[in-house]
Amino acid sequence: VLAAAGELSTSLGPRLAPFAFALTLCAAGAWIGALMARDLFGFVVSVEIGWLAGIAMIALNGDRDRMALNGAMRMLSAGGVGAALLLVGVGLIGRAAGSWDLALLERARIEAPMLASAGVALAIAALAIKAGAAPFHLWTGAAYGRGGALGVFVLGAIGALGALAALMRLAGHALSAPAIGGGVAAGLAAIGLASVIIGSMQAIGARTLPRLAAYAAAAQGGCILLSLALGSQAGFAAALVQLLALGAAALALLAGTAAAGGAHTLSALDGIGRRAPLAGVALTAGALGLMGAPLTIGFLGRWRMIEAAVGVGWWWAAVAAIAASLAGVFYGGRLIERVYFRRANTAIEGAPRWGFAFAPALIAAIIVTAWGVEPSLLLHTAGAAANLMLGVGP
Repeated sequence: VLAAAGELSTSLGPRLAPFAFALTLCAAGAWIGALMARDLFGFVVSVEIGWLAGIAMIALNGDRDRMALNGAMRMLSAGGVGAALLLVGVGLIGRAAGSWDLALLERARIEAPMLASAGVALAIAALAIKAGAAPFHLWTGAAYGRGGALGVFVLGAIGALGALAALMRLAGHALSAPAIGGGVAAGLAAIGLASVIIGSMQAIGARTLPRLAAYAAAAQGGCILLSLALGSQAGFAAALVQLLALGAAALALLAGTAAAGGAHTLSALDGIGRRAPLAGVALTAGALGLMGAPLTIGFLGRWRMIEAAVGVGWWWAAVAAIAASLAGVFYGGRLIERVYFRRANTAIEGAPRWGFAFAPALIAAIIVTAWGVEPSLLLHTAGAAANLMLGVGP
């Protein structure tokens, strides 16, 4: 990701390139900090720094496209609401649990379960806004649509995944607390189901590649939230596999687009498999990952989610996962059809790139396919990580 950012930042010109690369490092470091924070205060600070870095990345493209400033302002407005919800939420959590230590939440004697449940609900809603989960994703269309190749790359490959991972960490601690676990699961299930339905419908109707990526990520993120809502070790393991699958698919899709010259509209991808073959391979791998095609980790994660949902009697969640896959077949298949089976009717929007920007796309394509063929190590690691998140033994 950082290598691609360094290559893509040069498209902004020598004046803005250093700032773009610095903001990419800042965003990556902040979201990693949110995953490693030991207390609620450090968690909040890291989340907000990562979000502000993403806004600045979108705003940088305003030097070339004034509409990008509109996307940055929408992110700023949505982020302000999210920051307020997150601050109030963690305040209520700390008050109810009597501790600011995030790791102690599931072991704390919660004197006011309703207060703690409200705090966790507000914090999860704030992180859902920053992850672009529907129906909290009103900012994504403008930000992804006009954010430029690098801005969209950082938002999709770092920001959205970082927010989802932070949400998973908070949910893991909250679901393990007996006094509030049931309410948290219900909230996650409601947001997840809405995100699957709304995101899938919008992805089917998307006319530009950045918007398709944003809405498809919302649908895939909804499946992750549904897996978390199961509250079981199998559900958490499925969520981790799907998070990795979403990251690899987004990286392949967005980096492949940049390597192909920054194609923006879907029509610009017509015949690109012949004009830029390796970029076409990366785009195809990303589309297959979003579809959950067999022999990809997207299929593996979706299958594990269905198994976990059926195991606890949530048949409707299994149906939602199948519906998300069917929608993915439609918009992912449409993307592949344009790449290989249409004749180019417009000039390519930019010269095909070869260099550091293409390396992550190829790596992501390999991850998407290879781990779907031989997933034993991935499944073992995901299971161990799920045990760790839930605080149970191996």
